[in-house]
Amino acid sequence: MCTLHRTCHLRRERLQNGRSKEQRLMVKQLDIQREPEKTSIQESGAFLPQHIPEERYRMQSKPLGICLIIDCIGNDTEILRDTFASLGYDVQCFSYQTMNNIIQILRKVACMPQHQDYDSFVCVLVSRGNSESVFGVDQTRSGFPLDHIRRMFMGDACPSLLGKPKLFFIQNYVVLESHLEDCSTLEVDGPAVKNVESKPRQLGPCLVHREADFLWSLCKADVSLLERPSSLPSLYLKCLSQKLGQERRRPLLELHIELNSSVYDWNSRVSAKEKYYVWLQHTLRKKLILSCT
Repeated sequence: MCTLHRTCHLRRERLQNGRSKEQRLMVKQLDIQREPEKTSIQESGAFLPQHIPEERYRMQSKPLGICLIIDCIGNDTEILRDTFASLGYDVQCFSYQTMNNIIQILRKVACMPQHQDYDSFVCVLVSRGNSESVFGVDQTRSGFPLDHIRRMFMGDACPSLLGKPKLFFIQNYVVLESHLEDCSTLEVDGPAVKNVESKPRQLGPCLVHREADFLWSLCKADVSLLERPSSLPSLYLKCLSQKLGQERRRPLLELHIELNSSVYDWNSRVSAKEKYYVWLQHTLRKKLILSCT
Protein backbone atom coordinates (compact mmCIF):
# COMPACT_ATOMS: atom_id res chain seq x y z
CA MET A 1 0.00 0.00 0.00
CA CYS A 2 1.48 3.39 -0.93
CA THR A 3 2.11 6.04 1.62
CA LEU A 4 -0.82 8.20 0.42
CA HIS A 5 -3.29 5.34 0.63
CA ARG A 6 -2.03 4.31 4.09
CA THR A 7 -2.49 7.88 5.38
CA CYS A 8 -6.09 8.07 4.11
CA HIS A 9 -6.90 4.68 5.65
CA LEU A 10 -5.56 5.73 9.06
CA ARG A 11 -7.60 8.95 8.93
CA ARG A 12 -10.79 6.98 8.20
CA GLU A 13 -10.12 4.61 11.13
CA ARG A 14 -9.50 7.50 13.52
CA LEU A 15 -12.67 9.23 12.32
CA GLN A 16 -14.75 6.07 12.81
CA ASN A 17 -13.22 5.42 16.22
CA GLY A 18 -13.94 9.02 17.22
CA ARG A 19 -17.58 8.72 16.20
CA SER A 20 -17.98 5.48 18.08
CA LYS A 21 -16.49 7.08 21.18
CA GLU A 22 -18.93 10.02 20.92
CA GLN A 23 -21.84 7.65 20.49
CA ARG A 24 -20.73 5.64 23.53
CA LEU A 25 -20.49 8.85 25.56
CA MET A 26 -24.02 9.84 24.50
CA VAL A 27 -25.41 6.44 25.51
CA LYS A 28 -23.61 6.64 28.82
CA GLN A 29 -24.99 10.14 29.46
CA LEU A 30 -28.51 8.97 28.60
CA ASP A 31 -28.17 6.07 31.03
CA ILE A 32 -27.08 8.49 33.75
CA GLN A 33 -30.11 10.70 33.04
CA ARG A 34 -32.45 7.72 33.21
CA GLU A 35 -31.10 6.54 36.55
CA PRO A 36 -33.39 7.92 39.33
CA GLU A 37 -31.82 10.17 41.86
CA LYS A 38 -31.51 8.42 45.21
CA THR A 39 -32.67 10.49 48.16
CA SER A 40 -33.48 9.69 51.70
CA ILE A 41 -37.10 9.66 52.89
CA GLN A 42 -36.54 12.83 54.87
CA GLU A 43 -35.09 14.67 51.88
CA SER A 44 -37.89 13.65 49.50
CA GLY A 45 -40.55 14.51 52.05
CA ALA A 46 -39.23 18.03 52.35
CA PHE A 47 -40.57 18.80 48.88
CA LEU A 48 -44.12 17.55 49.47
CA PRO A 49 -46.85 20.21 49.88
CA GLN A 50 -47.56 20.97 53.50
CA HIS A 51 -51.10 20.57 54.93
CA ILE A 52 -53.12 23.75 54.53
CA PRO A 53 -55.96 24.03 57.08
CA GLU A 54 -59.40 24.67 55.59
CA GLU A 55 -60.62 28.21 56.14
CA ARG A 56 -63.54 28.60 58.54
CA TYR A 57 -66.01 31.34 59.27
CA ARG A 58 -65.27 33.20 62.46
CA MET A 59 -67.83 32.14 65.08
CA GLN A 60 -66.61 33.72 68.30
CA SER A 61 -68.82 36.72 69.01
CA LYS A 62 -71.10 36.68 72.05
CA PRO A 63 -73.82 36.29 71.08
CA LEU A 64 -73.02 34.59 67.77
CA GLY A 65 -75.75 36.66 66.20
CA ILE A 66 -79.48 37.22 66.09
CA CYS A 67 -81.70 34.19 65.53
CA LEU A 68 -85.07 35.38 64.26
CA ILE A 69 -87.88 32.84 64.60
CA ILE A 70 -91.24 33.60 63.00
CA ASP A 71 -93.65 30.74 63.68
CA CYS A 72 -97.12 31.21 62.25
CA ILE A 73 -98.13 27.62 63.05
CA GLY A 74 -97.16 27.35 66.72
CA ASN A 75 -95.74 23.82 66.87
CA ASP A 76 -92.00 24.47 66.76
CA THR A 77 -91.13 27.71 68.58
CA GLU A 78 -90.12 26.19 71.90
CA ILE A 79 -87.68 23.59 70.59
CA LEU A 80 -86.18 26.06 68.11
CA ARG A 81 -85.71 28.69 70.82
CA ASP A 82 -83.93 26.23 73.08
CA THR A 83 -81.71 24.91 70.28
CA PHE A 84 -80.41 28.24 69.04
CA ALA A 85 -80.12 29.74 72.52
CA SER A 86 -77.88 26.82 73.50
CA LEU A 87 -75.72 27.54 70.45
CA GLY A 88 -75.16 31.08 71.69
CA TYR A 89 -77.66 33.12 69.66
CA ASP A 90 -79.81 36.03 70.74
CA VAL A 91 -83.17 34.42 69.92
CA GLN A 92 -86.09 36.67 69.02
CA CYS A 93 -89.43 34.89 68.56
CA PHE A 94 -92.64 36.08 66.88
CA SER A 95 -95.73 33.89 66.70
CA TYR A 96 -98.91 33.99 64.59
CA GLN A 97 -98.02 37.01 62.48
CA THR A 98 -99.90 38.40 59.50
CA MET A 99 -98.08 38.67 56.20
CA ASN A 100 -97.57 42.43 56.53
CA ASN A 101 -96.26 41.99 60.08
CA ILE A 102 -93.77 39.41 58.83
CA ILE A 103 -92.51 41.90 56.26
CA GLN A 104 -92.12 44.64 58.85
CA ILE A 105 -90.29 42.35 61.27
CA LEU A 106 -87.86 41.24 58.56
CA ARG A 107 -87.21 44.83 57.53
CA LYS A 108 -86.55 45.90 61.09
CA VAL A 109 -84.16 43.03 61.79
CA ALA A 110 -82.28 43.55 58.51
CA CYS A 111 -81.56 47.14 59.56
CA MET A 112 -80.34 46.34 63.08
CA PRO A 113 -76.91 47.89 63.75
CA GLN A 114 -76.02 45.03 66.13
CA HIS A 115 -75.17 42.81 63.15
CA GLN A 116 -71.85 44.58 62.76
CA ASP A 117 -70.73 43.17 66.15
CA TYR A 118 -71.94 39.62 65.50
CA ASP A 119 -70.49 36.79 63.40
CA SER A 120 -73.65 35.38 61.80
CA PHE A 121 -77.41 35.57 61.39
CA VAL A 122 -80.15 32.91 61.50
CA CYS A 123 -83.77 33.14 60.37
CA VAL A 124 -86.32 30.38 60.89
CA LEU A 125 -89.70 30.87 59.24
CA VAL A 126 -92.66 28.51 59.68
CA SER A 127 -95.83 29.31 57.78
CA ARG A 128 -98.42 28.30 55.27
CA GLY A 129 -97.60 29.31 51.74
CA ASN A 130 -97.32 28.23 48.14
CA SER A 131 -94.37 27.08 46.06
CA GLU A 132 -92.67 30.51 46.09
CA SER A 133 -94.28 32.60 48.85
CA VAL A 134 -95.33 32.64 52.51
CA PHE A 135 -98.70 33.84 53.79
CA GLY A 136 -98.60 34.30 57.53
CA VAL A 137 -101.82 33.72 59.44
CA ASP A 138 -103.86 35.57 56.83
CA GLN A 139 -103.83 33.29 53.82
CA THR A 140 -103.79 35.45 50.71
CA ARG A 141 -103.46 34.69 47.05
CA SER A 142 -100.39 36.89 46.57
CA GLY A 143 -98.27 36.01 49.61
CA PHE A 144 -94.77 37.39 50.19
CA PRO A 145 -92.12 35.98 47.82
CA LEU A 146 -89.36 34.02 49.51
CA ASP A 147 -86.86 35.59 47.12
CA HIS A 148 -87.70 39.03 48.58
CA ILE A 149 -86.79 37.77 52.04
CA ARG A 150 -83.34 36.77 50.83
CA ARG A 151 -82.81 40.12 49.12
CA MET A 152 -83.37 41.96 52.39
CA PHE A 153 -80.18 40.42 53.81
CA MET A 154 -77.91 40.62 50.77
CA GLY A 155 -74.69 42.59 51.01
CA ASP A 156 -75.99 45.78 49.40
CA ALA A 157 -79.19 45.90 51.52
CA CYS A 158 -77.61 44.69 54.77
CA PRO A 159 -73.89 45.62 54.66
CA SER A 160 -73.31 44.83 58.34
CA LEU A 161 -73.75 41.12 57.46
CA LEU A 162 -71.53 41.22 54.38
CA GLY A 163 -69.01 38.39 54.47
CA LYS A 164 -70.81 36.66 57.36
CA PRO A 165 -72.93 33.48 57.15
CA LYS A 166 -76.67 34.10 56.82
CA LEU A 167 -78.69 30.96 57.50
CA PHE A 168 -82.35 30.51 56.55
CA PHE A 169 -84.44 27.50 57.54
CA ILE A 170 -87.96 27.66 56.14
CA GLN A 171 -90.82 25.25 56.73
CA ASN A 172 -93.55 26.03 54.22
CA TYR A 173 -96.88 24.19 54.39
CA VAL A 174 -98.18 24.38 50.83
CA VAL A 175 -101.79 25.49 50.38
CA LEU A 176 -103.80 24.77 47.24
CA GLU A 177 -104.63 27.94 45.31
CA SER A 178 -108.36 27.19 45.48
CA HIS A 179 -108.21 27.65 49.29
CA LEU A 180 -106.76 31.15 49.15
CA GLU A 181 -108.44 34.53 49.49
CA ASP A 182 -107.92 37.49 47.21
CA CYS A 183 -105.99 40.31 48.86
CA SER A 184 -104.22 43.36 47.45
CA THR A 185 -102.49 44.57 50.60
CA LEU A 186 -99.07 43.10 49.82
CA GLU A 187 -96.20 45.42 50.72
CA VAL A 188 -93.05 44.63 48.76
CA ASP A 189 -89.60 45.25 50.18
CA GLY A 190 -88.34 48.55 48.89
CA PRO A 191 -87.32 51.93 50.29
CA ALA A 192 -87.57 50.80 53.91
CA VAL A 193 -84.68 48.43 53.34
CA LYS A 194 -82.59 51.06 51.60
CA ASN A 195 -82.22 53.31 54.61
CA VAL A 196 -78.96 51.51 55.36
CA GLU A 197 -75.69 51.94 53.51
CA SER A 198 -76.24 50.74 49.94
CA LYS A 199 -72.64 50.13 48.89
CA PRO A 200 -70.95 46.92 50.02
CA ARG A 201 -68.03 47.64 52.30
CA GLN A 202 -64.63 46.28 51.44
CA LEU A 203 -63.29 43.31 53.37
CA GLY A 204 -59.56 42.87 52.83
CA PRO A 205 -58.16 43.17 49.32
CA CYS A 206 -61.38 42.24 47.46
CA LEU A 207 -65.11 42.83 47.57
CA VAL A 208 -67.45 40.10 48.78
CA HIS A 209 -70.34 39.48 46.42
CA ARG A 210 -73.70 40.59 47.78
CA GLU A 211 -75.17 37.08 47.36
CA ALA A 212 -72.27 35.30 49.06
CA ASP A 213 -72.40 33.47 52.40
CA PHE A 214 -76.05 32.34 52.29
CA LEU A 215 -77.43 28.98 53.32
CA TRP A 216 -81.02 28.59 52.18
CA SER A 217 -82.76 25.45 53.43
CA LEU A 218 -86.39 25.18 52.35
CA CYS A 219 -88.76 22.37 53.30
CA LYS A 220 -92.22 22.00 51.79
CA ALA A 221 -95.01 19.81 53.09
CA ASP A 222 -98.71 19.44 52.40
CA VAL A 223 -100.90 21.73 54.51
CA SER A 224 -103.12 18.75 55.33
CA LEU A 225 -100.51 17.80 57.96
CA LEU A 226 -101.79 20.76 60.00
CA GLU A 227 -105.44 19.83 59.63
CA ARG A 228 -105.25 16.63 61.67
CA PRO A 229 -106.66 16.43 65.22
CA SER A 230 -103.16 16.18 66.72
CA SER A 231 -100.88 18.34 64.61
CA LEU A 232 -97.25 17.40 65.20
CA PRO A 233 -94.10 19.53 64.96
CA SER A 234 -92.32 19.65 61.62
CA LEU A 235 -90.19 16.54 61.05
CA TYR A 236 -87.69 18.74 59.19
CA LEU A 237 -87.31 21.22 62.07
CA LYS A 238 -87.26 18.42 64.64
CA CYS A 239 -84.34 16.74 62.83
CA LEU A 240 -82.59 20.08 62.44
CA SER A 241 -82.86 20.82 66.16
CA GLN A 242 -81.60 17.36 67.09
CA LYS A 243 -78.58 17.61 64.79
CA LEU A 244 -77.63 21.09 65.97
CA GLY A 245 -78.11 20.14 69.61
CA GLN A 246 -76.19 16.88 69.56
CA GLU A 247 -73.50 17.41 66.91
CA ARG A 248 -72.85 21.14 66.93
CA ARG A 249 -69.09 20.75 66.46
CA ARG A 250 -69.51 19.25 63.00
CA PRO A 251 -69.75 21.30 59.77
CA LEU A 252 -73.29 22.48 59.12
CA LEU A 253 -73.36 21.15 55.56
CA GLU A 254 -72.54 17.65 56.79
CA LEU A 255 -75.38 17.85 59.30
CA HIS A 256 -77.75 18.96 56.57
CA ILE A 257 -76.84 15.95 54.43
CA GLU A 258 -77.75 13.70 57.35
CA LEU A 259 -80.96 15.68 57.86
CA ASN A 260 -81.86 14.96 54.23
CA SER A 261 -81.22 11.27 54.85
CA SER A 262 -83.58 11.25 57.86
CA VAL A 263 -86.31 12.96 55.83
CA TYR A 264 -85.79 10.48 52.98
CA ASP A 265 -86.19 7.56 55.37
CA TRP A 266 -89.43 9.06 56.67
CA ASN A 267 -90.76 9.63 53.15
CA SER A 268 -90.12 5.99 52.23
CA ARG A 269 -92.57 4.86 54.92
CA VAL A 270 -95.49 7.30 54.61
CA SER A 271 -98.15 8.36 52.13
CA ALA A 272 -97.64 11.14 49.58
CA LYS A 273 -99.46 13.76 51.71
CA GLU A 274 -97.24 13.04 54.70
CA LYS A 275 -93.94 13.57 52.90
CA TYR A 276 -91.47 16.43 53.36
CA TYR A 277 -89.40 17.84 50.51
CA VAL A 278 -86.15 19.63 51.34
CA TRP A 279 -84.14 21.89 49.04
CA LEU A 280 -80.72 23.27 49.95
CA GLN A 281 -78.99 26.15 48.20
CA HIS A 282 -75.88 27.82 49.53
CA THR A 283 -73.13 30.24 48.61
CA LEU A 284 -70.94 29.55 51.64
CA ARG A 285 -67.26 30.22 50.91
CA LYS A 286 -65.79 28.60 54.03
CA LYS A 287 -66.43 25.74 56.42
CA LEU A 288 -69.17 26.62 58.90
CA ILE A 289 -69.31 25.14 62.39
CA LEU A 290 -71.87 26.85 64.58
CA SER A 291 -70.27 25.99 67.90
CA CYS A 292 -66.78 24.93 68.94
CA THR A 293 -67.68 24.50 72.62
